[in-house]
Amino acid sequence: MKSILFLITFLLVSNFSQSQNTPKITMSDYIGINTNVAAYDNKYLADLSKCVKWIREYHDWSHYEAANNYYKWDNITTQPQGYTWPDHNLFMNECRKYGINVLIDVLGKPSWVGTSPIPNNSGTGTNASDYMERLEFIGQLVARYGSKKINTSLLETADKASGLNMIKYYEDDNEPDYTWKSPLWTAASYAKYCNAVHDGFGVQTDADHPLLGIKSVDPDAKHVLAGMASSDTVYVNNVLKASGGRVPFDVLNVHHYCSDLANAYSPENEKYGYEVKYRNFFRWKNRVLPDIPVWMTEFGWDTYLAPDNKHSYTYAPNQQQANYILRSYLVLLKLGFEKAFLFMDTDGNSKDILQYSSSGLLTDKATKYAKKKSYYYLATMQNVLGKCEYTKTVSYKQLSGNNEIYCIEFTNPANSEKVFALWTRKTGSNTDSGAQTNYQFVPGFQIKSAYAVLPADTDMDGDTINPIITDDKIELKLTETPQFVFVSERSTFSNMQPSGKFELNVFPNPANAEVQVSLSVSEKQMVNVSAFSTDGVLVKTLADGPIEQGIHHFTFGAGLVSGVYFLRLISNSEKTIRKVILLN
Repeated sequence: MKSILFLITFLLVSNFSQSQNTPKITMSDYIGINTNVAAYDNKYLADLSKCVKWIREYHDWSHYEAANNYYKWDNITTQPQGYTWPDHNLFMNECRKYGINVLIDVLGKPSWVGTSPIPNNSGTGTNASDYMERLEFIGQLVARYGSKKINTSLLETADKASGLNMIKYYEDDNEPDYTWKSPLWTAASYAKYCNAVHDGFGVQTDADHPLLGIKSVDPDAKHVLAGMASSDTVYVNNVLKASGGRVPFDVLNVHHYCSDLANAYSPENEKYGYEVKYRNFFRWKNRVLPDIPVWMTEFGWDTYLAPDNKHSYTYAPNQQQANYILRSYLVLLKLGFEKAFLFMDTDGNSKDILQYSSSGLLTDKATKYAKKKSYYYLATMQNVLGKCEYTKTVSYKQLSGNNEIYCIEFTNPANSEKVFALWTRKTGSNTDSGAQTNYQFVPGFQIKSAYAVLPADTDMDGDTINPIITDDKIELKLTETPQFVFVSERSTFSNMQPSGKFELNVFPNPANAEVQVSLSVSEKQMVNVSAFSTDGVLVKTLADGPIEQGIHHFTFGAGLVSGVYFLRLISNSEKTIRKVILLN
């Protein structure tokens, strides 16, 4: 992280509590991306893990059951082609290694089942029993990666593995509401499949199909509705009508690209942006399915512009793509989405104007998966906000001259520190136009210190700056790139008096050699202050025992290698952790 010295202050409040009834969205549990087993084969999964902790894996049925009952998850089954690719075991182990959660999306259809885009193996898809082979495949998949051990007599895989506890969320297909191929998959027919894949409703297990229904195989698993291509509610509403009062899914799922099928637009655009497209969707959802979460599992922008200036209808230059991706995650969060997945991890073909071919954070294999600007921007947001929880939207489309101000508030639950994401755009603009706004940000409390992190190309930590603070107002220059402003609250007499509170100052941070640590204790009590490396190894104990009322000073960092360390403070009533950066 480039420069700069700043002051970190935090106040511990022993009786602070969050409402247990309000779901908290942690950013690392919210930010996702689309990928597949190629991320393991081509060795870029580690790079992706710097940006996201959730992936939506395109799990092509034809790859994993190329012949009936030959399941190629195990690197054992060689039929029918005589080789074992893809090795899904290694992919899943690598995901676990990097702390990546997996939403697995089953789609496609092997040739032995048929050629229709509908995943039926018999009939016309109007009956649940028409989908028995797909239901069987998903049943075996859930048995393998779910949380429950299954009787081996019911397993059709060669290695008989079950209960690996690697996957909780299963998506049953992709865009069943398509209009661009034939035959159409009507909502009534999809409802038959959806109910059957949910818990086996409408079908019966037998010797050839021993495991049917996601929830029947693993009651703790979650069924994600196939991602809908349309933002209206007609198709989903018809699925519910055809389900006879049942809700055959646990998560609603939609896709949206900010485009008019000729050109792409910014995520806040008044005609093609997320808010205008999903305002009515959420009104319907809150009325009909108030307890069902909504995920956005596809959004994105291509970056390739051909020499003749032709491009896909989702095209945005690299800088705009980077801006739009960050702003999409933030806007979708404000609208009520509980997870969002970018499409896609890498370019399919970085020199192709076909839509979605160049929408990756990384370029294609031919160009060695080079990192785009959007990769560094998203890695910075993950580093800055990953552990933070969404608190509220402070301002949205707030007018400032010809521009608009956006401000989203986050809280780090470890120390109650506030982080604000702010950006601007020109009102009514179709795409980014270089808008800037000089802005006095008022966080609403007395400011002790503040610093801002600005995403930067080729830097996964961004640039750090110290803005001017005057009368509890922070002077910021907002651009179309979101910046992340950390604000520490000044301790006052009223909030320092109750017992069980501390004030801990760390300065400077980052530091070139060592930091000065001051601990203010309101009354005598047992306190432990220890420093740890990022892998949890104790580096130094600064205090361990009874601490008298007053201010106590320590130093930390001398002789240590550069890197990130954590100061942990524990008392009888409180515990907190703070990050310290040494630049030795």
